[in-house]
Formats: sequence, C-alpha cells, structure tokens
Amino acid sequence: MAKNYYDVLGVDKSASQSEIKSAYFKLAKKYHPDVNKEPEAATKFKEINEAYSCLSDEQKRKNYDQFGSAEGNPFQNAGGTGGFDFGSFSGNFGGFDFGDLFRDFGFGGSSARRNSAGSDIGLKLNLSFEEAALGVTKTFTFTRTEKCEHCKGTGAEGGEVKTCPTCNGTGQVRYSQNSIFGRIVNVGTCSSCNGTGKIAKDKCSVCGGNGSVKKTRTLTVSVPAGIDNGQQMTISGEGNSPAGTVQAGDLIIQIAVAPHKMLTRNGFDLYITVPIPFTTSLLGGSIVVPVVKGKVTMDIPPLTQTGTVFTIKGRGIKKLKKNGNGDLIITVTVEMPKTLDKTTKEKLESAVKDISQSSYTKCKDYENKISKL
Repeated sequence: MAKNYYDVLGVDKSASQSEIKSAYFKLAKKYHPDVNKEPEAATKFKEINEAYSCLSDEQKRKNYDQFGSAEGNPFQNAGGTGGFDFGSFSGNFGGFDFGDLFRDFGFGGSSARRNSAGSDIGLKLNLSFEEAALGVTKTFTFTRTEKCEHCKGTGAEGGEVKTCPTCNGTGQVRYSQNSIFGRIVNVGTCSSCNGTGKIAKDKCSVCGGNGSVKKTRTLTVSVPAGIDNGQQMTISGEGNSPAGTVQAGDLIIQIAVAPHKMLTRNGFDLYITVPIPFTTSLLGGSIVVPVVKGKVTMDIPPLTQTGTVFTIKGRGIKKLKKNGNGDLIITVTVEMPKTLDKTTKEKLESAVKDISQSSYTKCKDYENKISKL
C-alpha cells in the first residue's frame, strides 16, 4: 500500500509549509546516508524526499489531497485516450501501478519523471546572544550539488551522447510483475538513461557521467536583529540543483542561540532576578542591571518588598522585522544578613525602636487572628 506522505513526515494534514519544511529538515538530517549507516536509512531518506517533494509544492499537495497523486486528476482530458489520461492515474492499488498497466495496453503517457526542483539543504548557524539580539552578518561555506558545467549536465564528454542500448532510445523498459490479477507487464523508467533515451558516448571527465558535481559555496547572509533560538531562515535557490532540475532547492538555516550569562529571554522581553541587601530594601538605593549591550542603573525606592517587579520599557530585544523593542523585567529579592555582631545589633535596635508598630500591618493582623484562637 502506498505510504501516506503526511505520515512519512510526521505532520498533520493541516500542517503549514513552515511546519512541513521543519519536519523534513529534522528527518533528512537524521536519515541522511552520510550520517545514518543503518541499512534502512537510505530507503527512509528516499521516502522523506519523495514526500517533501510533493507536500512542499502547493499544486502537487492540492492534487495529492484531492486525488491521492501529486500529478492531479487521473480523468483529465488528454488527446488520443477518449478524454482520459491514464498516464496520470499512477497511484499504487494492490501493489501495482495502474498507470503502467494502462500504458502497457497502449493508452499513451510517459513513465519517465523529471524532478522540477532540487532538494533543500539544511545548515545550523550558531549565534551568540548579542548577535541574535542586535543582528549580524555571517559568512560561511557549505557544499551543494550543481549541474556539471563541463558537460552541461549531459554526463557526456563534449556533450556527445548515443542511443541507450537498454531501452533503444524510448526511455522506458518493460518488466513483469505478479499481481492479484495474474502476471502483469508494466512499463517503467529506464535506469540506464534515467528516462532520457540517451547515454554518454564517453563519460564526462569531470563528473564521471553523473551530470552533477559537488561544489563548495561561500555565502554571506544578514541575520536580522531579534531572531530567536530554533527559528529558521530560508534562502531561495541556494540548495541543490543537480542535472535535470528546473530550479535549485532552498538553503534552510537553523538558528542556534547561546544563552546569556544573566538574562533570560521570553519572546522579545528580557527577565532577571536581582538580590538586594535588606538595607537597600529598607532605605532605598540603586542597582546595576545588564541589558543586551552594556548596563543600566535603576533606583530602588525605600521599603521595597522582596518579589517586587520593576519594568524598564524598551530595553529588551528588538522586535523581529518590526519597530520597537521588548521590555526589561526585573524582580528583586531581599537578602537578609546571616549573622549580626553585637555592635550592629545594638545600633539597629536603637534605630528602629521608634518605628510605629502600626506600620507592620500584616504582623498586626496576624496578632489579632492568633489571639482569637
């Protein structure tokens, strides 16, 4: 039974394009044959790419959701078939391809498939907290697949090709397959020429006949201020573009931001908890607080209680692709001394003895309640 593309990528049918792309990036990284040496990894990687190729294209996805095939309506008008294009009726039913079955009976249509776009490339870009908050320009190198310029993607030295001896230039081969209906003769893409009907007279000396080569690319990108850990940047057309593709895939950059030593980010706001001595809590004073770049001084009013929250507007992270900044939110905790020497204790007693007991409202309320028990 044909695999469900949404299940392959592990997303819901209502998933957005960004969710589909994110799921693909994670799975492709996990099952890439260069990384995962398990026997089934290559098959899984192929399934992931096939699913993403369909679901990342809005028209193919629409066709797939409606008809179960990226190629669309199997009964659309087509010349020479009485109004039916059996070549597009290619879903797997009971283990064989109806499109191939109908083509074998002479209803036309080609089984050779051409990729419309190259695959995407995923990269991880590490940023410091300050780089993510303020924005930065980064230059890095990566490897991608490109059409061989020496042979113009033909795989042939000097571009000279000859008729494929396997399929005799048709681009298709016939093969037998047993099914519930008996022995069926199917038509499939020729693996020798990949459906082109032509092979290299002499293999290209640069790409070895593949038509594609690996190249190192250097790219400079501007990372916008306010980007956060786990977010992605997509650069169109910087992915793989092997021979036979109409357009290159995308470069998907996964952002990884190092945490700040003292500040905690939540959205575009910054949070910090600052301990203050009980004398500052009682008499007031000032504290120094870090911001994205540098430090600020903030006044603490007298009689500040532990847990009091202060907000400094506009001193948080710049809002991504918007005007303005988030806020800096400060929570203070009052630290009491662990010991008191005799002289200090006597001075404190002398200093606070005239403070009216009525100012301790919670204490007085507690005394009233306890006296009634």
